Order: sequence, then C-alpha cells, then structure tokens
Amino acid sequence: MDDYRDLVSVSLTLLCAGIILVAGQLYLEYRTAHPPGSAPGAPQISAPMVSRAPSPQQDPAERQQGRDKSHQT
Repeated sequence: MDDYRDLVSVSLTLLCAGIILVAGQLYLEYRTAHPPGSAPGAPQISAPMVSRAPSPQQDPAERQQGRDKSHQT
C-alpha cells in the first residue's frame, strides 16, 4: 500500500462488501416477514372451495338419460 490508489481500491472494496451485506440482510428480513405466495392486500382464503359440479360417480350417459326423462314429462 505504497500508493493512494491502493487505499482507494481497498476502501471501495470494503464499501461494496458492506452494501452487499446490508442489502442481503434486509432482503432476508423482508422475505421472512412476507412469505412467497402472500401478496400484500390479497384476501386470505380461510374456507376450502366447494365445487357445485355433479358427482363424478354417475356416468355421462346416465346423466343424459336423466335429463331426457325430465324433459319428456
């Protein structure tokens, strides 16, 4: 470190390392407080979604026959 350029180079290196460490710490704290998948302002779903679709136990042909019988009367 005989030259002032060496001192400036070391100073810039330490400054960059400090900025990277602080940014990484802030990022980790933010991600811990806001887990992925929970957007700010997004509604929280507390109840499971219920499907109103017909039961899959019945064949499509049986469903069609049931509709035809109800339209005939």
